[in-house]
Amino acid sequence: MAEYRKPGTAREYDMEEGLALAVSYLEDPSSVPCPRCGPGTMEVVCFLDAHCMEEGNVVPAAPQDDYTVVLYCHGCGRAAALDLSRDANGRRGAEDERRDAA
Repeated sequence: MAEYRKPGTAREYDMEEGLALAVSYLEDPSSVPCPRCGPGTMEVVCFLDAHCMEEGNVVPAAPQDDYTVVLYCHGCGRAAALDLSRDANGRRGAEDERRDAA
């Protein structure tokens, strides 16, 4: 069992790790490995309405259309929020990051 970490004390995911999480989530949402800890430690905490988050409101949503997924790693105690909303051209934010990285 991972040691308990006070909220806000775990190091944040950097840009490279965040991109790895986004790509992994888009490839297989049921199996997203933590870039540091590996597979089997990440949990989907919730799905939130992406547009409401832009306005500063936290509203639960279904994982369809425009949503943000919140992931938590039980190994290193870090969390990530991946915005999977679509831009004006109908592309998802994470898909754009993935395309730019290739």
